[in-house]
Amino acid sequence: NAKASGTHACLSFRARAGVRRPRRARARSGGGRHRTHHARAPAACGHVCTSSRAPAAGAGCDGPGLERAADRAARLQRRGARERVQLVPERLLQHHVRLEHVCGRVARGAAAAAGRGHGYYMNVCTYGYSLAFVGWDYWVKHIDWMAMNGINMPLAFVGQEVVMMRTFMELYNLTVADMQAFFSGAAFLPWYRMGNIQGWGGPLSLSWIQNRATLQQQILARMRELDMTPVLSAFGGHVPAAFVAKFPAADVSKSADWCRFPAPYGSVYLLEATDAHFQAIGSKYIQVQQELFGTDHVYNCDTYNEMDPKSSDPSYLTASSKAVFSAMTASDPDAIWMMQGWLFRDAGGFWKDPQVQAYLAGVPDDRMWILDLSANSNPVWPRTQSFYGKPYIWCNLLNFGGQQGLDGDLPQVYQGLAATKGSTILGVGITMEGIWNNYPAFEYTLKFAWFNNTPEEYITRYAMRRYGPQTTKVASSISHAWEILYSLAYTGGGSTGSLVTTYPQLTSSLPAWTATANHAGLAIRAYERSFKRMNVLPPSAAVSVHVNDQCNFGQYPNSYLAGYPPGYDPTNAPYDTHSLAAAEAWCQQQDYLCGGITLTQGRYEARSGWAPQPSPSGETSWAKLCAPPLLEAWGALLQGRAALGYMPSYNYDVVDVTRQVLSVNYSLAFAEYRAAYSRGKSGYSSAAAIAARMRDILMDYDAILSSDSNFMLGPWIADARSWGLTPPDEDLLEFNARNQLTLWGPTGEINDYAAKSWGGLVRGYYYKRWDLFLNMSLTDLQQGTPFDPTAYFHAVYTQVEQWFQTDETVFPVVPEHNATALAVALYEKYVGPLSA
Repeated sequence: NAKASGTHACLSFRARAGVRRPRRARARSGGGRHRTHHARAPAACGHVCTSSRAPAAGAGCDGPGLERAADRAARLQRRGARERVQLVPERLLQHHVRLEHVCGRVARGAAAAAGRGHGYYMNVCTYGYSLAFVGWDYWVKHIDWMAMNGINMPLAFVGQEVVMMRTFMELYNLTVADMQAFFSGAAFLPWYRMGNIQGWGGPLSLSWIQNRATLQQQILARMRELDMTPVLSAFGGHVPAAFVAKFPAADVSKSADWCRFPAPYGSVYLLEATDAHFQAIGSKYIQVQQELFGTDHVYNCDTYNEMDPKSSDPSYLTASSKAVFSAMTASDPDAIWMMQGWLFRDAGGFWKDPQVQAYLAGVPDDRMWILDLSANSNPVWPRTQSFYGKPYIWCNLLNFGGQQGLDGDLPQVYQGLAATKGSTILGVGITMEGIWNNYPAFEYTLKFAWFNNTPEEYITRYAMRRYGPQTTKVASSISHAWEILYSLAYTGGGSTGSLVTTYPQLTSSLPAWTATANHAGLAIRAYERSFKRMNVLPPSAAVSVHVNDQCNFGQYPNSYLAGYPPGYDPTNAPYDTHSLAAAEAWCQQQDYLCGGITLTQGRYEARSGWAPQPSPSGETSWAKLCAPPLLEAWGALLQGRAALGYMPSYNYDVVDVTRQVLSVNYSLAFAEYRAAYSRGKSGYSSAAAIAARMRDILMDYDAILSSDSNFMLGPWIADARSWGLTPPDEDLLEFNARNQLTLWGPTGEINDYAAKSWGGLVRGYYYKRWDLFLNMSLTDLQQGTPFDPTAYFHAVYTQVEQWFQTDETVFPVVPEHNATALAVALYEKYVGPLSA
């Protein structure tokens, strides 16, 4: 990483970008996640792909034209049955470009009539949790997938570090080293860009900065070719320490340490928008960006992401937003500010109604568009009178950190969008933090830019669209599988996250040490919800199982379930407490809020707990087990293997559903382990046997994940290393890739937030964490000493988590197993024979 003293010699972005050095012995071979790496084309300078057109009202191809294209995709995929083909093949994508001008007018007309003409795509965080390392060969197909789904306004955030670097070097003569100290590492750029952190995972090499600028030019050219309106970046006010040292009189403040990131990675400097330097930097930033990337006049800018302004005074907030917008329009008079509405989501926090209204008042209504980022679950537009007149895009967020899990609420999307009639809605969007999951939920949301199909209408045709005409041969079983999956996971009952990727705990409350993480307990709550909604097999500890129409209730003598469901009063129960049937019937209706029934003092009380605890007073409990439908869906999906096994989309779904089955089965096994552990020394033999079964499930879990590159760690690391030109560069990029998935910070500041159920990561990381826990807790149980969670935390941190950051294990980038064959074997292992 060369240093420069105010020169621009290293920023010409010419032929060096295409030079690749020989890979060292650790280099990976093969492709991953449907992509193969090639040397990047030489970068260009100046006005490449420049466009000054106004934003388009709509573009893309959907409806009957798209469905015909899907049929063509199926034919193409049959033709290449044994090849690793893209879910939307190249030939189909070329066909779609020709179709675009035929059906684009129809689609735009439908969108205009619906009042939702923009199909927006991506969360700022997606560029970290999913797209941090993918190259052009992936991007070109991904952009075409956007067009096929009616997306016409994608966030285009690659390569902006060159803009920031040139801005500060040309205005203030800062050095390359000054800027490298400011930039975060490649896996953490979204949070540097929003002013949350600085420097962590860096420094960025000049080759990275150069090559990413080239990639952005390619991305924008393809997006514009498909008549999209890419959303670029604008200056939000976050400045490097070198700038503050050079201009000590500048009006700056230090942000609070986001997620407790220590110095020098936290406490980012924020330049007040009313400072003259802000105007100079903001204007210069847009100017440089136009020179390199052109413009479509829409800019995303988030000054206060998860950080509050220094003053709640309405006049201060109005002046601040007005100044940010002024800096944009100084270089682009047609600028439109697109802002994430994430900061407004908590009405009881800093952003009360007067503060929201004041901040939005600084920009004309037609020049600011708001992303109602999580409108699916926490809409802001209703309580702010449609953002006080600002156009907004209704977005479906759904997941955090890209964690997997069958999840979505299609009726919620339908009802939420129906309620927007008469509001200032501009379009619909999908803003998940991580992609590569839950396709039904996101596809359904995007369709609302064009059509208003009910969830039931949509799901009846989903399998045919996803798998192609061959589905007709197995239509009954496949349709049945998706009907069950819809009712279980896509009507609000699903969840993301897995117990496998979280810390073990033997008590109902979190250990004290987890409180250091900002999102402590998020994944644990997720797996508890998953446990209650989609359990797989009754725990072996259950003496008997009473079955009714919806759920099973496993009976546990001498045990109790803790807590009461929200709003439940045991002294005034809403059913006959002397009747087990009445108690169960009421509990059924409460979804995951009711975990079962406990018989105490002659009364059948509904409880919120899900893991039976030993009862010294001889109580009896019935834990609610709602899993058989998931097993039925699994079996029905596998019935289509002969007709559909060649389809990548079918194999993806087989792996995803099998993953879910094993995940919740692991939760059940751990519930048994906790129950055995709670019996003290007398439960040691049972606990040891259950621990062996848990280890076996973990290895099965890793095996099924390793049968599809979409669920594998190897491609993620290989993609990261592919951007390095030297071994140290490659090693630093791999460190970024590993750290984001695990510790997410120097010492676990956001530990497990971006956890992934990926083959290789399970056996190479999560298995080691669980194995250490099981060994330590079993030793304590045998010796009669209490388990010490703090001792475990320190042991796992030093022996597993820190070690993994620089581990040199090479993980496969191509599948290790046949997904369908392995899924069938696992079905027969965990459930029983599967008919042909």
